[in-house]
Amino acid sequence: MHKAIADIPEERLLNAPYLHCEDNLTVQTIVGVYEWERKAERPLILSLQLVSAQPLYLTRTLIENQLMIWISPCRYRLLETLAEYLTQRMFAQWNCSRIVLEVEKPGAMGDLARVGIRITRHIDRSQND
Repeated sequence: MHKAIADIPEERLLNAPYLHCEDNLTVQTIVGVYEWERKAERPLILSLQLVSAQPLYLTRTLIENQLMIWISPCRYRLLETLAEYLTQRMFAQWNCSRIVLEVEKPGAMGDLARVGIRITRHIDRSQND
């Protein structure tokens, strides 16, 4: 049975999280262990979920542009390291408390498959500095 909004305590409504999702963001970068992977930029496909206590007012274009600024100087060997770097930048730049980030690398195994990772990170923003 669903509760009406009037039945939900006001403190729960005030603390209800906002969710911002973007799927299939494509960025170009060099990432890989093998020498052939490090010769030219290749696409990565990112999807993310940002949870915050307040609206973030982010647009797809703003997120794509910011990701390109963060990623362009990077030359990581592992997707995991790149994903950790990106989540730390997102926490620093955007006032979110939870991030789910998926990073896929099309063609990493030839034409047969794409490899990818998914990480979830949290930060406690409830304490005032």
